[in-house]
Amino acid sequence: MAIPFIRNTLKRVFGSRPTIVLLNDCRDQANYGALALVDGLEAIITAAVPRARFVTIPSHWVIDAAFGFKAFWNNGSELRQPEALWPEVADQFEIVAEEWQAGRGGPGVAEYLERFKGADLVVLNGEGSLYRTNLSAIRELFLAWFAKTRLGLPTIFINGLVHLTQVTPTLPAMVDKTFSALDAVMVREPYSLRNLKEYLPHIPARVIPDSAYYLTADLQEASPAIKQMQAELAGADYFCYDPGAMPTDHRYGQRSGLQQLIKQLQSVVPNGVLVASSPFETNLEAIAAETGCRYLPHQSSYRHLMAVLAGASFQVTGRYHNPILGAIVGCPAVSLATTSHKNHGGCEILGGLIGAPYDGTDLRRQTPAIVARATEYYAERATLRPALQAKAASLRVQSMQMGQLVRSTLGQPATG
Repeated sequence: MAIPFIRNTLKRVFGSRPTIVLLNDCRDQANYGALALVDGLEAIITAAVPRARFVTIPSHWVIDAAFGFKAFWNNGSELRQPEALWPEVADQFEIVAEEWQAGRGGPGVAEYLERFKGADLVVLNGEGSLYRTNLSAIRELFLAWFAKTRLGLPTIFINGLVHLTQVTPTLPAMVDKTFSALDAVMVREPYSLRNLKEYLPHIPARVIPDSAYYLTADLQEASPAIKQMQAELAGADYFCYDPGAMPTDHRYGQRSGLQQLIKQLQSVVPNGVLVASSPFETNLEAIAAETGCRYLPHQSSYRHLMAVLAGASFQVTGRYHNPILGAIVGCPAVSLATTSHKNHGGCEILGGLIGAPYDGTDLRRQTPAIVARATEYYAERATLRPALQAKAASLRVQSMQMGQLVRSTLGQPATG
């Protein structure tokens, strides 16, 4: 433990750049939210620690590679994962750590350890991890615990969801073991804080909004495909639809729950744009053709999505970050629930401006309420849009606390 202290003291005295390991850098994923939150996170930290140097452990290093890399850029054709021994339950943390340090942890352990070499701080980016029995959750928790308890590196958890359950009770003990050792734990929305307090009330934690809130409306950028779509619409109102990861009823054409919903939404705003937030949402193009909507294939940046949402009357989405990007540009969201409580928490932190999520697997019964909310959004757009942007701006200020947390954990005085 003395070596990191001496190293950090020398760096402070001689002014060298602090090295920050970003654990779970998810910009390797072809996902708007994954790109947005890490760009925001790096910008927040850089604003607080201008000389910071980042070393990353990419998200594909900690996922279950057996399922492939289809959610990553270019279908993960150029990605690989270092081979290493991992714990399966909390009881195995110490033994696996001993194996790693004894050189028996597998051929890829050296690559993980190399990323920690010379580090001053480890930041575990909690995006997409701490729910169910995700291998990424288990591996990230172990790496953070290992960095803190075996390498003596200051380590914090930020930007994350915590959804612990009694259905698959593997994670609670791991979260307890890791979070109890860390220097700080920050979740991104109040639902996760309540869940953490329910299962592990002794863990000190608080809410700092998702780092994607640090982004600003001027970042929006219309791609050639979006410019063409805007020209075709010629200023007409439109709404956006993106189902997210949950299954929806679209199998039976005009008889399906989804097509019935879209038809009802078109009675509010005639033009619909079906947005592919990932490159493998291939069914949306056919649904767009069947419903008379426009189809927007997956774009290369969240900046393009922001440009689309900036002109939309409202969006219906099962994604977590699309309502955030929408709020930044003033587009309200009808949220659809997902496999964790993240979308409920995402709606809650927006202060009730967009209500609570609906069940996208039960659209036939939910459609009247969804359409009523969309109608309300459209009718109140003159006041709702600036209210959303003002709320996003206030959450942006709160998200900057991540930078102050990094400074304080590095032993630097607060700024501002």
